[in-house]
Amino acid sequence: MPLTRRSLLTRSALATGIGLLALTGCSPAADVPATGETTEVTVHVEGMRFVPDVIEVPVGNALVVTFENTGDVVHDLVFDGGAGSDHLSPGDSQVIEVGVIGSDLDGWCSVSNHRAMGMELSVKAVE
Repeated sequence: MPLTRRSLLTRSALATGIGLLALTGCSPAADVPATGETTEVTVHVEGMRFVPDVIEVPVGNALVVTFENTGDVVHDLVFDGGAGSDHLSPGDSQVIEVGVIGSDLDGWCSVSNHRAMGMELSVKAVE
């Protein structure tokens, strides 16, 4: 299919919109100065739950999560803003660099219906 001026403009507008979306509000750091500090947390699986299921992070700190799949089926851990792990087999682990935290955000397992079964956690931005 040949590219027309209209299709090129549409693609350009779409790319611009996606770029703006990435820069505004879809990141955990929305307009928050970084402290230069890092909060590191290990999250593991117990049944169909993440432990811990609440992570407190000082505003401006970077969050790094080591996700350990201590369950007996495949799980992952994904966060608002796009950071997340691969699907991990039981016994596997992965480090997730979530980014600088400027507001509360959610995390969950995106495998099948695991989120609906309670595999969620909350990141709380604290002053």
